[in-house]
Amino acid sequence: MLLCLSSVFARPALVVNAEGEGASYALMAGVVARVSELSLLSRMDGEGVLTVSISNLLETNPNTLSAAVLFSYGEKALQLLLSAEGKDAKHMEKHLEQKLSSMLLYDGRALFETEDGLLIDYTYNQGYASLASLQKGDHYTGLDSQGKRWASVVVQQVFGEEDPVSLLVGTSGKKLLPGMKLEKQAGKSVSLSVSRLLTTSYSPSFGIEGLYSQEVGLYPFTFVLGGGFDLTGTNSSLYGQAGFAVNLPLSMVLGIHSGFWRNSSLAMRCTLGLGYSFAQSDLLYGSSAVFTYRYHCNGIGFDVGLGSRHWASEVITYSSGLFMQLGLAYTW
Repeated sequence: MLLCLSSVFARPALVVNAEGEGASYALMAGVVARVSELSLLSRMDGEGVLTVSISNLLETNPNTLSAAVLFSYGEKALQLLLSAEGKDAKHMEKHLEQKLSSMLLYDGRALFETEDGLLIDYTYNQGYASLASLQKGDHYTGLDSQGKRWASVVVQQVFGEEDPVSLLVGTSGKKLLPGMKLEKQAGKSVSLSVSRLLTTSYSPSFGIEGLYSQEVGLYPFTFVLGGGFDLTGTNSSLYGQAGFAVNLPLSMVLGIHSGFWRNSSLAMRCTLGLGYSFAQSDLLYGSSAVFTYRYHCNGIGFDVGLGSRHWASEVITYSSGLFMQLGLAYTW
């Protein structure tokens, strides 16, 4: 059995050889091809051929499968014994992929060399580590061997001076692998959202809001600046606001292994603002607080949140009420 995968990009071709035929060899070859594509070729550049040979396949019982797997690239080689258990073919395939991915995470680096520069050196349950002195709060993009965006991370902590270790937490994208490059981001975003007042009997009652946010070196805080327009019954108001938001990537709590949690975050935003009420011809000042959940997808964020805004003038004080907010954001 021979399985060959190649790419139009400048990276090695992949050839998987299995010494035997049958369903078990086919299952093993499929697993090896998929994991090698994701875990090795994503970190390898060049125009050679990565050859993987599967031999000595054993089925000690219907639920256990093992084989010797030899990876060869140029003059470099890596020999692994891959084995897993599963109650059926589907579970066996899943366990083999998990086992091989774990084995290649660090051992796979014996097959390729990485350039000097900012890199992901280690992974752990809640994030990544780089043996470089980075700046706390800075945002980075993790790149594969072809320079394609793989994921986004933010520097959470930096330890040591002579032998620095920087801990990073994922904010979106795939799971980064040791040896992948890091490229600095601006740490900025813009968003546009619409809101619907939930605690008012007026109809219509909605708002539109635009925001710009930027990292200011006070992680996890970001500076927020923006404005919007509210319409509640016959009353409408225009306002501007500024303040800070606190962002919590859920991967730092729930781990980087799930794609859903890697791309999810929570934020709490508090701002002060000035506005103008057209109905009362009043100059307003006030504050707002919004709690937001964001799901990231290729640099675009989808927001849903709940908030409350309070206004006051020289003669009156009132609240615009609790509102629900839906929005889109772009981060770079």
